[in-house]
Amino acid sequence: MPKKCRNFIVAIVATLLAGSAIAENNHENHRHQFSKDVDALHEVLAPLWHAHAGNERSQKVCAQAQKLESLTRDIQSGDTKNLLGTIAALKAQCQASPTDIDAVFSQVHEAFHRLAEPKAY
Repeated sequence: MPKKCRNFIVAIVATLLAGSAIAENNHENHRHQFSKDVDALHEVLAPLWHAHAGNERSQKVCAQAQKLESLTRDIQSGDTKNLLGTIAALKAQCQASPTDIDAVFSQVHEAFHRLAEPKAY
């Protein structure tokens, strides 16, 4: 392979890797202006949502489903009915097929954002 081509490929790979690292770091430093009760739920939900999808994340999500429900029930600053419904569906999915929760967990995530950032939806 010509040196010019090899250098170009190396430059592209380095750019892609750097972009991925920056995106990952930006997630770790993101901040929201949630009410205290919503932020308590966010502190548990966000690391689960942003973890790499797979069996390990599914196990962690299912292990935290009861806590997600409890924290949602503690929220007084918004209507939690829809979010509680999606968490109930998540808990049912965890019982039925704990390795196949991504679609239901996505619904929990979307319901959380509708509660936390109602102007965005």
